[in-house]
Amino acid sequence: MRSNYIRLPLAILIGALLIFSSAVLLNISTLAMPKRSLDDQAALIADHLDIRLPENTDQPVPAVILMHGCGGLRQVQEDYSQAILSAGYAAVILDSNSARGIGRFGAMSQVCTAARLLGQERAADIHATLALLSENPLINDTQIALIGWSHGGWTILDALSLSGAGERPRALTSGPARLNGVQLAIAMYPYCGFPAHSDGSQLDPAIELFSILASDDVIAPVSDCVTDYQRARSLSLPVTWEVWDGLSHAFDEPNAPRFDPRIRYDDAAAARARQRVIEQLDHAFGAG
Repeated sequence: MRSNYIRLPLAILIGALLIFSSAVLLNISTLAMPKRSLDDQAALIADHLDIRLPENTDQPVPAVILMHGCGGLRQVQEDYSQAILSAGYAAVILDSNSARGIGRFGAMSQVCTAARLLGQERAADIHATLALLSENPLINDTQIALIGWSHGGWTILDALSLSGAGERPRALTSGPARLNGVQLAIAMYPYCGFPAHSDGSQLDPAIELFSILASDDVIAPVSDCVTDYQRARSLSLPVTWEVWDGLSHAFDEPNAPRFDPRIRYDDAAAARARQRVIEQLDHAFGAG
C-alpha cells in the first residue's frame, strides 16, 4: 500500500513535467505561435499601450518604446518613463502580457519559462507599436528608440536580427520587415541564450544597439550576450555594451521579489543606468 502512495504523486509529477516539456517544445518550434496581420496585431495591443508625452508638447517629439521583462510591468518601467519624459521624449509603455490576458502567475510560470511568448513572437508587438505611433501627430515616427529589460531585451535583439535579415516576425503575416523609424535600441540585461533567435550576426546595421549587463547575473548570463555582441562587432555592426561589476539581474527594479537571492536592487546603479539611457537618447536624437 505504501508503494502505491509513493507512485501516485510521482506519476502526477512526471505527467506534469511531460505536459510542461511538451508546451515548451511546441512554443520553441513556433508551431503554436499565433499568426496575425499587422492591423490585427495593432488591434491586439492598442488598449495596452500607454503613450505619455512631455509637458507642453505641441510639436512631434522622439519616442521611446518600453518593453517589460517576462513578469510584466513593474516599477522599473515607471521610473525610466519619468526620466524619459523629463528629458523631453515621449514614453510609450507596452504591456505585452496583458494584451494576451497573461497575469502575474501566468507570466512567471509560462513566459519566464519559455512555455509561452518567445522573444521573436513578441517582436511583432514592436512592429504594431510603430504602426500605431505613426498615426499620432505628436510623435516623430522617424526618431524612435526601444528599451527592454530581460525578456524585453531578448525581444528587442530578436526584432533587430529579423529586421537586419529583412524578415518580419513570424507572428506577422503582413507589414514591413524593417523597423522603420527606429534609430536606437537599448537592452538591459537581456536574455541571450537558447531559444533566443538572435546570435548577433544579423543585427540591423541602421540601428545603434547599446546594452548594460550585470556581472553577477545568473538569470541571463553575461557570457551569452558578450559572445553575440563580439560577433556583431566583428561584422562592423553598431553595438556597444557595458558590464557593470557587482550587480545582479534586475538591479534597477525596486520591487523585485523579496526572497529571490538572484535579484538585488541597487539604488545608485539604477539612477546611473537611467542617466546612461538618457545620454544614449540625447546622442541618438541630436539633443546632446
